[in-house]
Amino acid sequence: MGFATEVWRSGGGVADLNCTREHYGVYGIWWQSGLIVAIRKGRGPYLGMLDLPGGSPQTGETDMETLERELREECGLSNVAVSSWHAFDFQVEKSSSGESIAFRHRGLIALVTVQDEIRFIAGVEDVEGVELIDPTKHAVEEFTPAFAYALALLDSGADTRGY
Repeated sequence: MGFATEVWRSGGGVADLNCTREHYGVYGIWWQSGLIVAIRKGRGPYLGMLDLPGGSPQTGETDMETLERELREECGLSNVAVSSWHAFDFQVEKSSSGESIAFRHRGLIALVTVQDEIRFIAGVEDVEGVELIDPTKHAVEEFTPAFAYALALLDSGADTRGY
């Protein structure tokens, strides 16, 4: 699989990837009933922000296995199909509280289609809750960098809306 990687600084400009912390994750984005499925972060540097369902691979897991497990755990889904994968690599300089951090967040975003309706699960790992949102009704400051990038992928026509 070949991936195009976007490397950018969360505040804009050229990224310096000499960060003290790094996180790799696999995430999914999709439309459900004309709205985007998002999770509200319950802890960590993105506390209170809207993010993508997903997370870190467990030992020996493939990216697809990680995606399937995370979407099952966080959204109650059992049938996921990936239409495309998109790599990302971000340097995050400030937490949601404004604290300075040196954090490299990289991974894969899958544009997915699902057969199931999400279940509104709360309190799983760092997930405060699952939400269906209209992104135009939220300030961009509410979005994690990965969530903002995934929305841009959808806006670019990288996927079709599933109504």
